[in-house]
Order: sequence, then structure tokens, then C-alpha cells
Amino acid sequence: MIVNFYERYQPKEQLGFMEDALLADFLSTDGKYTNLLKKHWKQSLGIEELLFTPSATAALELAVQLLALAPGDEVIIPSYTFPSAANAVMKCGGTPVLCDVDLMTKNISLEAAASKITKRTKAIIPTHYAGISCNMDQLMTLAGDHQLGVIEDAAQAVHSLYADKPLGTIGDFGAYSFHHTKNFSCGEGGAFLCKDPSYMDQGEIIRDNGTNKAQFYKQKLSDYSWQCAGSNYMMSGACAALLYAQLLDYEVITEKRKAVFDAYHEILTASAQQLEGKVSLMNVPGYSTPNYHIYYINCNDSETRDALRNGLLADGIDVRTHFIPLHLSDFGRAMGYSAMDLPNCFSVYATLLRLPIHTEMTRTDCEIVTDFLMKRVREIE
Repeated sequence: MIVNFYERYQPKEQLGFMEDALLADFLSTDGKYTNLLKKHWKQSLGIEELLFTPSATAALELAVQLLALAPGDEVIIPSYTFPSAANAVMKCGGTPVLCDVDLMTKNISLEAAASKITKRTKAIIPTHYAGISCNMDQLMTLAGDHQLGVIEDAAQAVHSLYADKPLGTIGDFGAYSFHHTKNFSCGEGGAFLCKDPSYMDQGEIIRDNGTNKAQFYKQKLSDYSWQCAGSNYMMSGACAALLYAQLLDYEVITEKRKAVFDAYHEILTASAQQLEGKVSLMNVPGYSTPNYHIYYINCNDSETRDALRNGLLADGIDVRTHFIPLHLSDFGRAMGYSAMDLPNCFSVYATLLRLPIHTEMTRTDCEIVTDFLMKRVREIE
């Protein structure tokens, strides 16, 4: 490839931190580097109530379990997302209710969500797509009016803001991802966030196989035992060390990604006439400060999107589509959904194309990508 879709940022400190973690007496979890991670979030964003997990999926499962769903309880989820949230709801005996998205932001449509609320609805799980915030004031008002819980799927939105508030901290619970493809990565990892500190003790119990081991380690108990159903939702010390090395450079990583994002937007905005009405650019609402996780373009139809994708791949530009909406999947269809039940999700699925964006890209790389894109647009009849 001339321009790769993603390359992981390599902080200078990571090998030293990894060696330190591997030689430490305690490699499991909640050790030195976990404490340093907590200090980072407190200093950088004022976040204090969080637990580190092996994935955002684990964080979502922990959050949903704290909702204490009963069989038949419903949770509203955008269809244009990864299956983790829907799986978490089903594992706890609830029913995911798939919802349409807003065409501009690709986030959950609040109008569509409102229309899905029933007497059985217990919560809403919005996804902050591309690190761009949902309108959280409106969403929290909707949830409050109907006494619903809110779990923010902020897997793509670490260090993104709604107004001046960190995403993941506005709803009742939040989930972060530190997967290999995310802005800040330790290969596999996540974090559970909690707005109400009173839930943290129970969160710690669920996270550690339903035991009160965390209280034992804090010397608040003389021993520990099984308290409730739980699982192993713990991040290892080695992953914590890798992640801490990344987060020491969070401002550098964000600025490098922003430079790519801004270069794309500047070049493509200046070349709007050459796009010939076949492609439109992504839009960031004024209330959102993103982390520049994704840069995408909107194509007028699926034929244009597929032609651009195939042409750019042939040119050596590693472009990608994204989610197949949950309602279009085999499992979603088995749940009774059909393609046009959620038309905006279908449209986004058929027309969105992601361009490469990562910390190792230069302005020249952006110009190469956009030059090839313009060439391929001109070829479309």
C-alpha cells in the first residue's frame, strides 16, 4: 500500500515500561501502571470513577449487568454500531431494540429513539461514532423524562468532548476501547466509567468474578468470597504499561491525527467543484470536540462508493467501509428486522467510505490520498 489505513503510534517509553511491568512481582491487574493510568485520567480530564477492563465489550457487559435487567426489559441501541452493546444486553436477559441514526453524525437519532420507548424500556446505549459526540443534553433529557439509564458506548471517543465534558462521563456509565485500531492502544483493552461513585464497589465485585477481592486488597476485609454473578473483566499489568506509554503522549497523538483530519477537510473543501456532487464531506457539530478517530466521506449512492473504494484500493490507498448495521446482519434478520426498517442506517452502510488516518501520515500523504480520490471521482459517469 502507498498509504496504509492505520499504523500504531510507537511511544519511546513503551519498551521500558513493559520490561518494568514484566519484572514486577505483580503482573495481574490494579498494580503500578493501573494506578498511573488512573492518575492520568484524573489530571487530564478530571475522571476518577473508572475501572480498567480487557475490552470495551467487557466494560459494556459490566455496565449492563449493573442495570439489573429482567427478562423482557428493552434497551435501545443504534443499528449502525458494533455488536458488543447488543450482545451485552442479551447476555443479561434483555432485548436490544435497534434504532435508526442521524444522517449527518451517524449517531443515534433521538427522534427515532423516542419512538422506540415503551413501558419495557430500561436504558439507551448511544454510540459516539468516529469520536463525534451525540447531543448529550437532548439525550439525557429524553432519558430523564422516561427514567431510563444511559450507557455511553464511547469506544471510539477516548479524549473526545461534548461541550467541555469528556464522553463516557455524562451518562450513568461509559465504556472506552484501547483496541489495536483505536487512537490509544494496548492491543486489547478497555475501561468502565461510572457517574455515581456508589456503583463502584459493586462494579469491582462483578469485574473480579463476583468476589469482593478488591476490598480485601485494600485491606478493608480479612478475606474475600463470592458475592454475586460476575466474570473476569480485568486488564493485565502488561497491557496497562503499554497503554500508559501511549497516554503520556495523548496530546501528540491527538494533534497528529487532527493535522491529518484538517488537511483532508481543507483540501477537499477547496476542491468541492471537482467532487462534482458525487461526494460530500463529514460534518462535526459545534457541540462536539472529537478525537479525530475517523475521517470519512459520504458518497451519493452505493455504486459511487464501491467504485471509489475499488479504484482507490487498486491505487494503493487503503480505504475502508464500516459497520454492516445490526439489523442487516444474519442475526438481525433472524430477530425480525428487514433492510428498510431503519433507512438511515442502510444509507450510511451503503455510502460511507473511510480514508486513512493515523499518526504517521504527513501532509504529503493526505495530498496523495486526495489526488487519487479526485482522479477516481472524475472517472465516474
